[in-house]
Amino acid sequence: MQGLRTWMVAALVVAALGGAAIMILAPSSSAVAQQPPPGDHWRYFDGHWSYWHEGDHRWYYTDGAHWYYHNGTGWAIYTFDKLFGAVGFLLGGYHPPAPHVIVEPPHHGVHVR
Repeated sequence: MQGLRTWMVAALVVAALGGAAIMILAPSSSAVAQQPPPGDHWRYFDGHWSYWHEGDHRWYYTDGAHWYYHNGTGWAIYTFDKLFGAVGFLLGGYHPPAPHVIVEPPHHGVHVR
């Protein structure tokens, strides 16, 4: 009986150590979530949703009134001069503001790829 008890304790210790090793070595869900999906996709970052367009290799954002693109240093008014919005996109009545119109661009950041 003493031998059986020793084997059971040893098996329990091995199982506990094995489980701990699996938990430590397994990739965390946050690490998996940080991998950007391939191609065009939306991403929630810095409190805002932005759209990555793979063809243009840049981020886009709308505040509901205007469309912006991220030029690497900040947001600028998007005049639909790139691929984004050319196919499968309904502009409706939206027209980019004229160059003399002052529009305050957003100041939030974007996810760095």
